[in-house]
Amino acid sequence: MFKYLNIKSGQAGFGVVELLVATFVFSMITIIVATNFVDILNLQRRGFGAQKIQEEALFAIETMAREIRVSQVQSPDDLNCTLTSLIIDHPINGPTTYSVIGGVISKTVGGSTFPITSTKVNFSRLNFCVRGAGIDDEQPRVTIVASVKTASGQEGLQFDIQTTISSRDLREEFLN
Repeated sequence: MFKYLNIKSGQAGFGVVELLVATFVFSMITIIVATNFVDILNLQRRGFGAQKIQEEALFAIETMAREIRVSQVQSPDDLNCTLTSLIIDHPINGPTTYSVIGGVISKTVGGSTFPITSTKVNFSRLNFCVRGAGIDDEQPRVTIVASVKTASGQEGLQFDIQTTISSRDLREEFLN
């Protein structure tokens, strides 16, 4: 009856204790690997969120800076950075206003308002410091101060960005 089992004396399998220890060690290794995997996924999400913020903020600031450089600043001097919108007189587009509407930077030209940033990020602050706009001998400077965070809020990322642009009225250069 036992001739098919072919068990020789001294050849026993794993005992219950060895099986429990092996299961415990395997479970601990699985938990450690899973925890590290979740941490890596969270870091990747934060990295993508930071990339979204950087791309949107740099595009918006560069777009505004390009137009400010060639325009006359119409907004009054404000050294305390309390202006929430900036009015410039662009040589081609005419009066142009930049402001934040619902977390999106918007541009108003000729009565039409359109966004220059997407809803992927939320501009919670956009202030302008203007210096030298009303003085003939001084080159006007506009400092843009912005706080940007991811729109979803899951990543919990927020960046504060600041840059200063010198305005040159190109009309005066071409008339002289």
